[in-house]
Amino acid sequence: MTDRSQFASIPPALPPAPEAPLAGTPEPATEPVPPPGHRRNPQTIATVGLFVIALLFTLYFGRDVLLPIMLALILSFLLRPLVRALYRVRVPEGIGAAIMVLSLLGGVLLAVYTLSGPAAEWVNRMPRVMHELEFKLGDIRAGIERAREASRQIEQITKETGNEAGPVREVVVRGPTLMEQAVSQVESVLANVVILLVLLYFFLARGRHSLEALIGTMRDIDDRVHYAMVAATLQQNIAAYLMTITAINAILGLATGLLMWLWGLPNPALWGVMVALANYIPFIGPAVMTGVLFLVSVLTFDSLGTIILPPLSFVALTTIEGNFLTPMIVGRRLSLNPIAVFVSILFWGWLWGIPGALLAVPILAILKILFDAHEPLKPVGALLGD
Repeated sequence: MTDRSQFASIPPALPPAPEAPLAGTPEPATEPVPPPGHRRNPQTIATVGLFVIALLFTLYFGRDVLLPIMLALILSFLLRPLVRALYRVRVPEGIGAAIMVLSLLGGVLLAVYTLSGPAAEWVNRMPRVMHELEFKLGDIRAGIERAREASRQIEQITKETGNEAGPVREVVVRGPTLMEQAVSQVESVLANVVILLVLLYFFLARGRHSLEALIGTMRDIDDRVHYAMVAATLQQNIAAYLMTITAINAILGLATGLLMWLWGLPNPALWGVMVALANYIPFIGPAVMTGVLFLVSVLTFDSLGTIILPPLSFVALTTIEGNFLTPMIVGRRLSLNPIAVFVSILFWGWLWGIPGALLAVPILAILKILFDAHEPLKPVGALLGD
């Protein structure tokens, strides 16, 4: 019989040690990722997606109608404080709105009349300008010609290969002539201008009354107070933003025209006005104007040192304006995310062309204010800016 006392002094077996993880293997998470607070309803997601697609189609195919409406609305934000100032001195809103619309129209016509001469001169000089550019940029032209020659050779080989299978008939579709296209464009522009001016007058003369009537239809007094405050905030912030940006762009255009005059560039007033208008499109507008001023410098001067001075001085001006002046003044009231600004310019430029790119930043500012005023949309407003 086995004596059990001899096993009493033997310690119990230890559990096996855990295996050491291999080198480079990440440690497993100690706590699992918490599930989302609530599940998304697939029907809601599908409905929102269909709504976004329908909205994009409406914005794109309805641009001929929506673009004048949006431009008139934004201009009404800019001119509304002036109409209110006239109303304080006992000028009726209808007459004040007419004064503002006629003043705007007169200013635009005066600017077009003043700058049409230099612009027409550059258009008439275009053949000679192209010849001068070809002469001064001879090396680049030679490379382009070699690329064209290679392309022609490839095209000729392709045609010879295709002719072996039999003759190919070419179908030529004749479109409208250049004169017909120009007349159609002029008619479209004039129609949009008339629509814009009429809408702007009604927004200035009757916009406040229409908004008060709309808010008055709400039954809940809290909703009335809330949306009245949203409308007042929108009017005040957008008007201040547009007036500030317009003043900054005017100063930048004036400084650019003065610098171009000092450097000896022809038609400095034309370049100043173009800079003031292009600066409404952040990032892209100044970049385009830098290229334009560089080409004008190439056509005007001969030495490289003199050529680069006008565009470099303009780059210095836009750097000071974009990094110091505008953030210091505009950032106190409304600061927009640069990524959101750039994406907005691309989006509205794709939808509505150059006018859409000009309106991209004001539209983004309006959306941010509206998103910040509604609790469910505040995260989107925070994404658009501070």
